[in-house]
Amino acid sequence: MMDRVVAETGREVLQDVRRSGFCFSGGGRYAACLARRGHRLAPELWDLTGSGPRARTLRGSGGESPQTALVATDDGRVLLCRPDGGGHRLLLAVPSRDGDAPAEEHRLATVGGPALRLIAGPAPATAALAFEAGADRTTTVWRLSGRDEPPERIAELPVLVSGGIWLDGTGDRLALASGRSGAGGTVVLDLSRGVLTPLDGLAGDEHLLLAAPRTGVLLTAAHRGGAYRLGVRRRGDEGPTVFPDRLNAIEGGVIPLTLDPAGRRLALAVTRGARSHLLLHDLVEDACREVGLPAGVLYRRAHWGDAGLHLVHSTPDHPPGLITVVRPSRSGAARRRSRPRPARPPVRAYDGPAGDIEAVVYGDPDTARRVVLALHGGPESSWRLGFDPLFRRLAAAGIAVVAPNQRGSTGYGAAHRDAVRGAWGGPDLDDVLHLGRALSAARGPGRERPMLYGPSYGAYLALLAAAARPGLWARAAVVAPFLSGRHLHDDGPPEVRNLIDRLGGREEIDDDLGPRDLLRLAGRMRLPLLIVHGDQDPVIPVSHSRRLRDRLRESGHRGGAGPAYLEVAGAGHDPLSEAGGHLVLDRVAGFLSEGEDRHRPPYDRHGPP
Repeated sequence: MMDRVVAETGREVLQDVRRSGFCFSGGGRYAACLARRGHRLAPELWDLTGSGPRARTLRGSGGESPQTALVATDDGRVLLCRPDGGGHRLLLAVPSRDGDAPAEEHRLATVGGPALRLIAGPAPATAALAFEAGADRTTTVWRLSGRDEPPERIAELPVLVSGGIWLDGTGDRLALASGRSGAGGTVVLDLSRGVLTPLDGLAGDEHLLLAAPRTGVLLTAAHRGGAYRLGVRRRGDEGPTVFPDRLNAIEGGVIPLTLDPAGRRLALAVTRGARSHLLLHDLVEDACREVGLPAGVLYRRAHWGDAGLHLVHSTPDHPPGLITVVRPSRSGAARRRSRPRPARPPVRAYDGPAGDIEAVVYGDPDTARRVVLALHGGPESSWRLGFDPLFRRLAAAGIAVVAPNQRGSTGYGAAHRDAVRGAWGGPDLDDVLHLGRALSAARGPGRERPMLYGPSYGAYLALLAAAARPGLWARAAVVAPFLSGRHLHDDGPPEVRNLIDRLGGREEIDDDLGPRDLLRLAGRMRLPLLIVHGDQDPVIPVSHSRRLRDRLRESGHRGGAGPAYLEVAGAGHDPLSEAGGHLVLDRVAGFLSEGEDRHRPPYDRHGPP
């Protein structure tokens, strides 16, 4: 029997849809997420009880923000946790029977703690638990029934806790991570008594990842032989954890997703290059097989129940959404309905100075009227085969996109990833310049030169490329650039300074281009340039873009007019995906498509003087 993979029906190909915060109900009958379409952010309810996943937007009061947490219940309602000043409001959204009518919202309670998170519950009386983190590093646990009634306070814990893995189907025992010593800090909350006890059987450095409540099978991780290994044991067994050889020999970036109800098979998302692969591993036989999915990306949320294996999946043509593998079998290829495969292969391998460079490609870079070379952030990151609203917008306008995973990217082995350690703007810049020349040669003398785009580290790298070979590029649009590793180390937040230290971002490169400082290189940048930065960016201070803008003006860029500059009021590190991001996306796409900066959004065009 073949696997059958079903997906949501409907057309979303060109919509700017961004989904986040997926959460399954305890029994896996429904799921919920936040969906942004243009300026509107709203809960979305997914019905998994029919022949295929069906999504429905819940129209309500419009009070959602990216910080809203939500949980679906097994009867098709949605519990919401909205930030409210210094606390949080808990609400119950009940979908109307008329699909066009707004959902009913019932206010359940206001909780005053600085942090509140929700975990779906497995039993009818426990639709969800709410964990309130106190300023005194204690945790209050609330039970939500999923009905229009106030939550019940069931426990006061003396420590802060995270995670949440149910050990039974009755909603009585929940494994949590805490700061307590032993068993990797894993403790068990007994909801009937409101007390914490250690999880027996785990070694001191062993962490619980997944559980199959029906059979007591546990999946763990521990550091063994210089690497993290996945282990299998049963709850209550006195023997040591088993670390299956073949399970731990799988190549690629391995993310355990979920166990089947019997605890025998484990679903894994394995990243190799730009795409995700779905592997099902038999823990008894220590044997693995792949379920064929269209080239795309799998996300961490999944649920394996009697109706099948539900996954969050995205492709270049479709935003993240739910798909279901119906009755996963032991052999055969997968079949998918409702979503056609792309007409052209979405990934292409380019020759590079030190080996192949894999790139996600939209359109035909050789014949399109324009092509943009898009550089990812990081540097320890990569482009994936998921949905990108900007790339889809550009492709629809006849602009091809080549998004390479140059040296420094993850997903291609340690040597490729570590090539830029101590050499930011070295091997990765060589790859970018090589690709720029290759794209220009393939397009021929009668077509426009390639353009550049990049966010964060990709913005820094794009500007280095513009300075290194000014005549190679037609124009560039960058989002949240930094001036250099040294400058960012001086004024960046602690986690960014730690990353710079770990990756050697302050090391200088001694070559013809010299130190990779954008202030020093600004005089070499002569191409039309758009710089975008959120004025509340917590990662890269907006002062980096302000200083670069001013230096470009001083150097006579574009006759002294300087670059087009958009400072987005109230935005953080990723202004294209935050509130008002559709306007920023319009500005970037317009700059790259029209060649003229004619459509400015009605807010803070130039930033402070």
